Amino acid sequence: MGSRALKSIHRSVVVPFVLFLVALSSISTKPVYATPTPEESARPQSLLIKLPSGITLNYFVQGDPKGIPIVLLHGAGDSWHSYDLVLPRLPEKYRVYAITLRGHGCSDHPTEGFARTDFAGDITAFLEQLNLRNVVLVGHSLGSFVAQQVAADDKGRLAKLVLIGSGPGIIRDQDTRQSIGSVFSSIQDLVPYTFARDFQASTVYAPVPPAFFETLVNEALKAPASTWHGLGKGFQSQESAVLDRIKIPTLIFWGDKDNFFKKTDEDLLVGKIEGSKLIVYPETGHALHWERPERFSTDLLQFIDK
Repeated sequence: MGSRALKSIHRSVVVPFVLFLVALSSISTKPVYATPTPEESARPQSLLIKLPSGITLNYFVQGDPKGIPIVLLHGAGDSWHSYDLVLPRLPEKYRVYAITLRGHGCSDHPTEGFARTDFAGDITAFLEQLNLRNVVLVGHSLGSFVAQQVAADDKGRLAKLVLIGSGPGIIRDQDTRQSIGSVFSSIQDLVPYTFARDFQASTVYAPVPPAFFETLVNEALKAPASTWHGLGKGFQSQESAVLDRIKIPTLIFWGDKDNFFKKTDEDLLVGKIEGSKLIVYPETGHALHWERPERFSTDLLQFIDK
């Protein structure tokens, strides 16, 4: 090959490649979980935050950065998308954070650390890292037990607590608890679509929008087997004494067609949390904020504003 041909190859291949490397070196290496600017903070967005423990959580945020903070926690196998039908109904004057718990969605998936104290430690660290105060903490199912723990250990950051599809500690019915624990413990990667579909369907009684339900199924598929195994062990846990330590105004939501918790569970929960109030939704299942998002949002905002 002649020198002229070699020079041509150098100009057409080598030089552009070198220029590409130079351009690549100038690209910002700012981490994706960096704190957004004030302008960015005003926009609804999905973000990542790395906690001091090393765990990275995905969360969605919307509303006035100076507004009352509302922190939303989802149930087992879900993500912040659990509140997709609620978020548009929350006025912009509130600062809303919908967090994806460890092991779920686009948050980190550790192979262990799925006791509710582990989840609660993440949420407490989240509140501290963003310096949130006067917080209204909302939790559904698994998230409600996490919220109970956070409230019991709170050092003054929480103002109010909201529990959806919750109970005194964990599922009290031994057969139901063991059945769920056994199913979760048997899950293997890749998580079967039929399991994710049937599990999510078991939490609802009234119809939900098909596209929203498909989102929930896809989110459940993101949780690896190790997460389900850890949750399965958690379902074997007994009642916790944390409820006696909750000293903030608490609102409890329960659907009378809940497959996991009965009215007796709710009565016990109300009896253990001083000054708490129960709202019962008729003809509604375990995930009442999916089934009745408009009514739930209205009741939630009334509780926050009073």
